[in-house]
Amino acid sequence: MKIARLVTDNFGAKVLAVMVAVLVWFNASGQEEVSRVRTVPLILEGLPDSLALAAPVPVTADVRVTATRRQLLALGFQRVAVVADLSGFEAGRRRLPLSGDHVRGTGDLAPGRVEVVTPAVLDVSLEPLVSRRLQVSLATTGAFPANVLLEDAGLTIEPAWVTVRGPASIIERVQHVTTQSLQLARVRETTTRELELECDPRAFACEPDRVTVTLRVSARAERVLANIPPTILLDSDDVDAEVEPDAVSLTLEGPASVLDTLSSGDVSVLVAVSGRGPASVRVAPDVILPPGVRLTEISADTLEVRVYPAR
Repeated sequence: MKIARLVTDNFGAKVLAVMVAVLVWFNASGQEEVSRVRTVPLILEGLPDSLALAAPVPVTADVRVTATRRQLLALGFQRVAVVADLSGFEAGRRRLPLSGDHVRGTGDLAPGRVEVVTPAVLDVSLEPLVSRRLQVSLATTGAFPANVLLEDAGLTIEPAWVTVRGPASIIERVQHVTTQSLQLARVRETTTRELELECDPRAFACEPDRVTVTLRVSARAERVLANIPPTILLDSDDVDAEVEPDAVSLTLEGPASVLDTLSSGDVSVLVAVSGRGPASVRVAPDVILPPGVRLTEISADTLEVRVYPAR
């Protein structure tokens, strides 16, 4: 009972005393000076239009701030950044010492209370800014599904050429610009995609920075063309020739849209016997096909050609 009375007697005054004590402690701790190191953005400003960075520079910096706990709480660091002004710089290697004067967003803190820990010195390599027109190539992964074929001239990139700008030493080595990788396994019908270009902004810039890619595909099909007569190629009027067999069958693979309209007149089976005298020889034929069509099988790998004097 005595303990209970000790707690409840003058309860309001005791609560008030505790609150005052807490406020005094918070106020005292808030006035305590501490140092904190935070990583903040490193921003470059004022780079002359005629120059470009020839080597990457850090994109962040470590900053040490010495202040009271209350000031640090109010600062928050969300708006703090290190800003390096490159105005007036010329081509070549330059060293820019970084100090508290380069730190922005610290409010009314004195410059002496802020310092840049790393990098203490910013090494900058500048070169003349140049531009070139380069062709765009499509980067791909995987392969088309087994039942899908790319049509002849079925790839379109618009625009096919872009302008790249950057330091001379880098732009001279760049031969072409590639797109983001496109997964071919997902292409099952004619597809149009907008893809970003793989341009590292720390090396060079592309204009435009994205292109439209169209892949025109068709279903894969197979067809047999039978009774195709070989054509004998002779380089002399003094000889004539016969071929055995006098017709072959071709198994062809390609887009269904092409094979459906294909006829025997669209293909050629050539047998060259140039420079041969009267004789009987076996010759591997050359098969000439329309674009996008592939030969998978021929009924005779070699043909027997009998060459004899012309009558």
